[in-house]
Amino acid sequence: MTSKKLGALLRSVPPATAPATPETPAPMAVLVQSSPPKIRAEPVAEPEVPFQVLIPESVRKQLGHMSAEEGQSLRALALRAFRSIGITVTDEQIKGKRGRKDA
Repeated sequence: MTSKKLGALLRSVPPATAPATPETPAPMAVLVQSSPPKIRAEPVAEPEVPFQVLIPESVRKQLGHMSAEEGQSLRALALRAFRSIGITVTDEQIKGKRGRKDA
């Protein structure tokens, strides 16, 4: 591509960065509320992170059977096991967010 064509092409597209001088925002209207907004007293959910471990196939099969028998997810079984060795795990964390009734 010749420099003339390149220059024309570059002039035809908008810049990818913000302008050097910030635009002044328009004045905003002030809203007056007669009562303070209602604030929920729910605890903030702690973010979850992935956890992966390689286990023997026979152990995985037993976990699958236990999961089916108890009607709980593998996640719930693992969190209960962590609790049994002294790690702090709440019932809400075990219950999860996917609509199952793990306890």
